[in-house]
Amino acid sequence: MKPKQFFFVALGALVVVAAAGGAGYYYALKYVRTQSNTLATQLAEQKAADDQIETLERLNVQYNKEITPILGMIDQSLPRDKKQTEILAQIERIAAGNGMSLIGVTMPAPSGLPSSVSQTVKAGNVSALPVTFKIDGSYSQLETFTSQLEDLNRFTNITTLTVNRKDGGAEYAFTLNAYIKP
Repeated sequence: MKPKQFFFVALGALVVVAAAGGAGYYYALKYVRTQSNTLATQLAEQKAADDQIETLERLNVQYNKEITPILGMIDQSLPRDKKQTEILAQIERIAAGNGMSLIGVTMPAPSGLPSSVSQTVKAGNVSALPVTFKIDGSYSQLETFTSQLEDLNRFTNITTLTVNRKDGGAEYAFTLNAYIKP
């Protein structure tokens, strides 16, 4: 082989090696960029997950600090069951404590099988147990009775109050809603 031919063969081999090296470099760089983007996406997702976990832990601490201590009071104020006897006993106690007599009590009949909410009516986001009763006494006794009725240990409100005069006093007909968690 002549030196000129050897030079061209060597130059061709060098060009092929350089082209192969350039192509390898290009594909390796492309692979590294793809992997870098994938890693950046995974790191961003991991950071978002870590931030969410941190937020949830902070909210859990706040819940345990502020809500957990009052859960018992909330359950008492807005029970899951009707607790009819409890509400009736409280009304009777308040009436007797004010020198008034409870004349009669009625509640709606259960719809369907008796359950913890079978006598209730829908009242917004909660259920209400309507209790209708009559008491007799003076106006000043009525004032004290209603103020004490407002201080029951559960959420209630008087929806109707009817006054009927009687000799020596009056008879008062109430409808009271005692609220229950749905």
